[in-house]
Amino acid sequence: MRSYLINKLREAKALRQDASRPSAVEKVHSTNHLTARERTSMLLDPGSAVEFGAIAARDEDGEWVPEKGGVDFIGTVDGATVISSSTDYTDRGGGYGAARLEHLISLAHQQRWPIAFFVDGGGSRARHPRSGLGHLELSGQIGRFTLFDGMAELSGWVPTVAIVSGPSFAGHASLAGFSDIVITTRGSAIGMGGPPMVEAALGMTLTPQELAGVEMHEKTGGIDLLVDDEPTAIALAKQYLAYLSDQPSGRPHHCAERIADLVPESGPYDIYPVIEALVDNDSIFELRPQFAPSVVTALARIDGKVVGVVASNPNFDSGVITESAATKIGRFVELCDTYEYPIVSLIDSPYTALETDAGLQPGVSRWHTRVLQTQQLRTTPLASIQIRKAGGFSGHLMAGSPTGHTVPLWQVAWPTAELGVQDPFTATRNFNSFDDVIEPAQTRNALALLLKHLPASSELRAKQTEKKHPIDTW
Repeated sequence: MRSYLINKLREAKALRQDASRPSAVEKVHSTNHLTARERTSMLLDPGSAVEFGAIAARDEDGEWVPEKGGVDFIGTVDGATVISSSTDYTDRGGGYGAARLEHLISLAHQQRWPIAFFVDGGGSRARHPRSGLGHLELSGQIGRFTLFDGMAELSGWVPTVAIVSGPSFAGHASLAGFSDIVITTRGSAIGMGGPPMVEAALGMTLTPQELAGVEMHEKTGGIDLLVDDEPTAIALAKQYLAYLSDQPSGRPHHCAERIADLVPESGPYDIYPVIEALVDNDSIFELRPQFAPSVVTALARIDGKVVGVVASNPNFDSGVITESAATKIGRFVELCDTYEYPIVSLIDSPYTALETDAGLQPGVSRWHTRVLQTQQLRTTPLASIQIRKAGGFSGHLMAGSPTGHTVPLWQVAWPTAELGVQDPFTATRNFNSFDDVIEPAQTRNALALLLKHLPASSELRAKQTEKKHPIDTW
């Protein structure tokens, strides 16, 4: 092949590199952000990335036209294959084009490769570089799916994580909303209609943060984590992806031996030290910590085995399961069930409650009963520990009910458990049939031994030929 053809291709691809656009790089760095390529480089293992969609077209003079709006790669994170797609807000507003993302979504569905999205921008472009060359450019489908139906198909089948570190509107916001996990940086925004649309429709001039700041989403459960900067967000995305595999073993937390001292017989207490005492040291990955804090949801490990943890937190509203807490439980159970993570439930809740103008009132709503249905359809094993209270429907929301569909892996209580009826039969036959009443210090070891009898979550996913169900969106 003649060398000038190679050189022309190299020159076109060089235009996409950060070194060829110093002003854009300087603009990004001046806001303490990373470029699209720097993000990808920080996420993927060195030397593992293969780029997709670098060239969009060839013009009438025979010159190659580089793709615009972002960069896409297939690489590895800690040796496991991951697709990385990053928009570039400095290039056509980060708009998607050429259906490159639809192709990658189809590949992800076919191969079950996780996807990490970096999404800041205003949605797809109305005009792609190919259209200026007389090419017909509509939504463009390369593969089985377009963006929206593709993301819906991935839900519950392929792990997806979205990182939002700037204004994210329209289609970009939809990508975040469809993703399993949404990690954001302070000052970012997520909304379906951006400031120009709001100004045109309502005559109101708002900044992206005023319109749809992530700080608001953190309180209402629209995001999973809010952090200070992009390196932290990327590190958390890598940590989340690491839970797709077990580890050979894990070390207990230093307070594991004194777990019994962490729970008083009455009054509020902090559930976090209790969780730390049960799981491996430094293995907790909490989701939505600022939303419905009367319930804690987190991924963790017990002797290396990945588990989902659902725990009442009596430090907030006495551990009452509000409507918001119910939605938090339900979505987390869906996440664990679809990726085959066994669940450990720590129960200490007096009742379920409705959120009224007059405050919390005991009661049951459709948001609570949705969780009962989610628990009924769950097939991943669940082990529950009743620490103190399990009033009303709270125990069933936290652990499900034994039925003909599935039976619990293990249901036990601690000596602090409050039973509804005092008689010789009650200690092992309460709201959901305790298997035993045990000492708190025995719990971690017993859970570790039980979990060893279960196949690895990665093995179970590999055997699946179809997904169980999608994971609820925002």
